[in-house]
Amino acid sequence: MPPTHELKETPRVDGRRERGNRNKAAVVQALLELYEAGEIQPSAARIAEVAGVSERSVFRYFDDMEDLAATAIDMQWERVRHLYEGLDSSGNLEQRIEALVEHRMRLFDKTVGVGKASMVTSVRSVTVANALHQRRTFLRNQATEQFADEIENSAQPAIAARIVDYTVSIENIEYLRTSVGLTKPRIRETLSAALRIALA
Repeated sequence: MPPTHELKETPRVDGRRERGNRNKAAVVQALLELYEAGEIQPSAARIAEVAGVSERSVFRYFDDMEDLAATAIDMQWERVRHLYEGLDSSGNLEQRIEALVEHRMRLFDKTVGVGKASMVTSVRSVTVANALHQRRTFLRNQATEQFADEIENSAQPAIAARIVDYTVSIENIEYLRTSVGLTKPRIRETLSAALRIALA
């Protein structure tokens, strides 16, 4: 039979662990919320404020800000993975263009904040850089597979594939929105027209 003091200690230890897990999740969630709100490089103090924990707690759960950013981006991937998938590849060329443009616009709307943060963080984080590369590769393959026949039958397949990939990239959508100042309907119109030209 275990000593009495061990029986009394277990609930307290479990409670502390649960509280620690909740606080750790709150810190990660706070960082994602700040990314989504446009704060690309929030301080530990700002993250702690939003999470409702002490600034010291941030570094109790993570080695440094890079470790926290990598954890947050991994969590974001689990949350948005389904948005990357499920592209309708049936129908004629016009239907497939419309499906891909709508797919990318929806993905952009849900990931733009964290996406910007990922690009900034990737400069100093190998983990984030690798994750970003993998997602870009997934989207590149998805786009070229959507128009595989048209690309193969074009005069310059390699160039056509690159144009398709760039046209519907998240980075290009962000450029059209912020630098060119297009509305969502105009962005859709521009992407669709560019794809028609590339695949003509």
